[in-house]
Amino acid sequence: MKQFCKLMAIVALALLVATPAMALDFKFGAEYRVRFYDMVNQGFSDGPGTNPGGVQVRIRPRFDVSDDNGNMTATLRLEIGDIEWGNGGGASGVTNAGTNGNVPAQGARIGNGSGGGIGADGINVETKWAYVDFASPMGIPLRWRAGLQPWYLPKGIIIDDDVAGLRAYGAYKMLSYDFGWYRASSGQASPATTTTVCTNATCTTTASAITSTANFSNNVTDNNLDYYQGGATVNWAKWLNTGAYYIYGRNAASANPAVASQQFLGLTVTGDVGFLKYDLDWLFGQQNGGNSGNQNQAANWRQNVAGWAVDAGVHIPVGPVLIHVVGSDSTGDKQDGGNSEAMPWISPSWNGAGGLYELVGSGGNYDATETSQDYPAGLWMLGGGVEYRPVKALWLRGMYGWAGWTTNSANCAFNRSATATGGPCYGPSYRGTGFTQTATNGQGIGGLAGSSSFAQEISFRADYDLWTNFKIQGAAGWLIPTNGDTVSEYVLQLYYNF
Repeated sequence: MKQFCKLMAIVALALLVATPAMALDFKFGAEYRVRFYDMVNQGFSDGPGTNPGGVQVRIRPRFDVSDDNGNMTATLRLEIGDIEWGNGGGASGVTNAGTNGNVPAQGARIGNGSGGGIGADGINVETKWAYVDFASPMGIPLRWRAGLQPWYLPKGIIIDDDVAGLRAYGAYKMLSYDFGWYRASSGQASPATTTTVCTNATCTTTASAITSTANFSNNVTDNNLDYYQGGATVNWAKWLNTGAYYIYGRNAASANPAVASQQFLGLTVTGDVGFLKYDLDWLFGQQNGGNSGNQNQAANWRQNVAGWAVDAGVHIPVGPVLIHVVGSDSTGDKQDGGNSEAMPWISPSWNGAGGLYELVGSGGNYDATETSQDYPAGLWMLGGGVEYRPVKALWLRGMYGWAGWTTNSANCAFNRSATATGGPCYGPSYRGTGFTQTATNGQGIGGLAGSSSFAQEISFRADYDLWTNFKIQGAAGWLIPTNGDTVSEYVLQLYYNF
């Protein structure tokens, strides 16, 4: 036995010596952000709860490992935040906290979900990305990415979020291609069912209640919301790049036991002709039952939502200045009974026409709070602005935009007709000053609900590179509605990214 063990040890040692060592490349990066913000008249009115302000911290550490030829990579990106200063705290108990000031007696905390209060050690670490990314064998120009990953489509009009899924992508000569399957959510694990028992001419129907929580899969029930995507881009020349993508959504996650379908078609054109750059995005979307599949569920009928959106811009360099001219348009609900004409979405983060605004849309680069919808449904917008870099360390941008409704009824606060039948209004709702409620569903007339115009935005941004990879950023913006109080936003941000 000893001789056998010696022989096996010698063989193992020989194998270790003969096996080439695999070189791995480890990388660490992170994004640190401390944001001071103040907003006035959120919701276009001055009252309790309309003036949010505070300080937030967000850290996103990233860990990457890859082999020495890049055939295989793995990424883990975490997120800590947004931690609101003063919210939450650490562990309870006299030992862990004092009893003075606003900390309750016996050192009890107000909750540890954030960790920005006294004690600071909250439960706030989240998984943002976690995926493997690897090349296909035999030189096939196709990479695969599986796991938690970002999903973004042009300008975030319909999607800009993180998802769990499988993606295949690659490029061959002037053609780039992308295919994916993403599982956005799961619904009721045990949907409601009905049972009808008839005795002679008398029938009795009983219903079982939904017994499971939403967004939960028990792996034996078909209750998922899945999206399937395919697209391609052709780089014909520097001045002309064209692309198209198609998304099919299969929604079995809604409370309605019948599966609902979704479809999106997008076309993109971009180019650089030397004296200007341009971009154009057009989308059509259709969702049976809206985003959730439950639109007008109470009436045992799913409202179909279908519409289109377009977003375009030209960007003209003039010396050290870059001039932007941008515009967008999108269909909104006509509230004429039956289905909705509003442009639908998945999980958007649209920042106004051209993606260049700080208040119209999802809040721009400084998204502590949102003042308006993060999707374009029902809005048209036209505007422009200027970027300027007077010195290498300083970047400035100013924007002006004017937004309005495609029809009065695209603002769902507006009660188009008390006798209209069909599904409820699908889209944004803004009341403003002078609004009068005339319907039991909260709709009415007057204020923003009775106006064809929405608001004008004036905003400014500035980034200053103080040290390598460290910026001091600031923004100020005003959203001036047709009827209502002007929304003001002021942000100072410390940003370190490496």
